[in-house]
Amino acid sequence: VLFTSYHLMGNVYQMLRDEIPFPMIEVWRHSPEEITRFKQMDNAVLFAAGSCWEGVDFPGDMVSSLIIVKLPFAVPDPISEAQKKEYASLKDYIQAVIVPDMQKKLRQGFGRALRTETDTCVVSILDERAGEEGRYHEEVMCALPKCKMTKDIKDVQRFIRNSKGVEYYL
Repeated sequence: VLFTSYHLMGNVYQMLRDEIPFPMIEVWRHSPEEITRFKQMDNAVLFAAGSCWEGVDFPGDMVSSLIIVKLPFAVPDPISEAQKKEYASLKDYIQAVIVPDMQKKLRQGFGRALRTETDTCVVSILDERAGEEGRYHEEVMCALPKCKMTKDIKDVQRFIRNSKGVEYYL
């Protein structure tokens, strides 16, 4: 499992630390040692954020669940604030710069889970802005490859049983 929000990640890690029978690894900043350790373990849970979205490869069927808590919008900085002034309106800036950057990062995150046509993974996007009634639903859908979608946890359970098999988790 790969988480994508530092704050939520830390809270969930603390809650689950003594509750689940799987090894758990936290990566707060890009940490090659921790990533290597995760890759060498079976059935480990990786709590990581944006640093694992760029330049880190999880080959094969290593990631079975990717949980994206928030859409990966960039945090404003002095450069983006200056860049914003080049556009006629905030809406124009968001559509021209912010949304395409989010889409690129979302594709990168999705790509951590599904590297080849034979990989399988459940990707959960929890940000309500990506939902059917959400502000960025269309932009999110355009960023991702075609795949089965559901809101029903039973569909997810069925998918995991059919695609992974019990031995994957043992």
